[in-house]
Amino acid sequence: MKINIGWMKIKVLLVVLLLAACADDTAIRLGPQQWEDLEFVVETRPSPIRVGMNEFIVIASREVYKPGVGLVVTLRVDDKQEWRQAIQDGFTGVYRRALRIDDPKVQTLSVHVRRTKDGKDGVDETELYFPFSQAKLIREPAS
Repeated sequence: MKINIGWMKIKVLLVVLLLAACADDTAIRLGPQQWEDLEFVVETRPSPIRVGMNEFIVIASREVYKPGVGLVVTLRVDDKQEWRQAIQDGFTGVYRRALRIDDPKVQTLSVHVRRTKDGKDGVDETELYFPFSQAKLIREPAS
């Protein structure tokens, strides 16, 4: 029996596109919060936040459409937990990390941000807090 590989690829592509079209177009957004010249917003995957592992996407930006790069971003959801460094997603100002959530109704995401001072020795740092209870449901634009 001969299988036409071209038709098989088209069928697989159609199934993937159909599954993507069925995806939920809502997201949970925490923030925005301002620190010096940077604005921070956090999105979660899955949306809404659930008990178990959740991915947090910290988006840092300067002004309009300028990514906040060169930062060290660490996250935790409990004062007793260790800080976990987020992974920078290229030079887009996006930092990602998955953390375990036990009770999204009462927990708060703590985000520690550090950067070196411009042309000086030392670092600037801050800690931002994003309570899960203040999460906003947003609808992503249709593509």
